[in-house]
Amino acid sequence: MKPLAISALGIIAGLTSMTLQAADVEIKDQYARAVPAVSTNSAAFLTISNKGKEDVKLVSADSDIADRVEIHGHKHEGNMMRMFKLEDINLPAGKTEALKSGGNHIMLMGLKKPMKAGDKIDITLHFSDGDAVDVNVPVKDLSDQTKDTAHGSMNDGKMDHSKMDHSSMDHSKMGH
Repeated sequence: MKPLAISALGIIAGLTSMTLQAADVEIKDQYARAVPAVSTNSAAFLTISNKGKEDVKLVSADSDIADRVEIHGHKHEGNMMRMFKLEDINLPAGKTEALKSGGNHIMLMGLKKPMKAGDKIDITLHFSDGDAVDVNVPVKDLSDQTKDTAHGSMNDGKMDHSKMDHSSMDHSKMGH
């Protein structure tokens, strides 16, 4: 074979390999919370399935909709909910992780424009194996969900996380 043909085959093989790696992670059930125009923060939720044979981690996310995007978790301590930034989320091979209200989630802080029901936003998820997956996320109005444990209304004594201004919080004291 000619050197150019061999190089082209190498490039194609490399692209196929990258495609297969990205295909090892399946994203579904994604949505983001609609927030009032005055809100500067929102949250996104989704389910990630690691279809591969190797463990991987979700290490970061980004989006043009916000100044800052972080992976967050929270836990209940007495009657209070403590939120904290996560460095990553483990995704064992063959397992599924739900990023959901009341658990791990993606925080969108410093929104650059209002997020209203019916909109769609793009979020890029970055994984420890170097892969990145672009996810188109529908924005939903969840204000009528009274059992939403972390990001909904104040019903049942739960915290209204959707109206918290994370941009003014000192995250360095939140157990990162």
